[in-house]
Amino acid sequence: MISISRRSASLYLILIIALFSGACSRLDVLNATAGSSGYRRVADQAYGSAPRQKLDIYIPTDKTANTDVVIFFYGGRWQTGDKNDYRFAAAGLTANGVISVIPDYRLYPQVDWRDFIGDAAAAYRWVEKNIAAHGGNPRRIFLMGHSAGAHITAMVALDQSLRRQAGSEINPCGMIGLAGPYDFLPFADADVKQVFHSAERALETQPVFYADRTDPNILLLTGDADTSVKPRNTYRLAQTLQDRGGKAQVIVYKGVGHAEILIALAPRLKFIAPVLSDALNFIRKTECEP
Repeated sequence: MISISRRSASLYLILIIALFSGACSRLDVLNATAGSSGYRRVADQAYGSAPRQKLDIYIPTDKTANTDVVIFFYGGRWQTGDKNDYRFAAAGLTANGVISVIPDYRLYPQVDWRDFIGDAAAAYRWVEKNIAAHGGNPRRIFLMGHSAGAHITAMVALDQSLRRQAGSEINPCGMIGLAGPYDFLPFADADVKQVFHSAERALETQPVFYADRTDPNILLLTGDADTSVKPRNTYRLAQTLQDRGGKAQVIVYKGVGHAEILIALAPRLKFIAPVLSDALNFIRKTECEP
């Protein structure tokens, strides 16, 4: 059980009310708690020609050479989202010396599911080729995502052919999934079923389909109170990897729900769950391909 101060509990309550009352449609409250110091933002770098094929780079003020890099993909049921809403996630990482990259990607129904996954692979390719100019180490790139963003993250991390199609030459150093849907067949919700309706085989939309022993280092985080993307998704991916000769570290947070695991990345909200510290420990301990 994590003990928190009355002030922290009050801040947490205000955030939850704001996030779920509709009063904060762009997560402005979370971003306000994160502040804007300690990093330099390089905004709207184009990794493709479409308006939403752009990414922001957050560079720690006191960075060193060959800094670790995290590419963070946000969720939104593959249908909503904006990179500007997730500055709080970047702030938590940059405060600990990690370069953070937050891409936008095209959304359904404007594009097919293959397109937004392709966008993520293209964003990875761009970072691989360009991050050294910003002080990052292209051989220490970690893919991270929440919810639908964790699904996209897993597809890029686990599907080598997807990365090759994008022109990638360096494998990700690791993947960090937060409350991700990795094995969610049959499709239960009508809107989700529609997102993936064009797949010739439903299995090809599932990260577990691509899991094998060649996959990068993987950390899977979930909360046992998550009713939106149930923890069984995490367990199934970890078990599939184990069955096929791979491996994944799993951490389950007691009493943590779907939104809480995300907002715990904000620097002032880390008391909710040690999501940020667990991710950082994973990054620091992971050895990458030379």
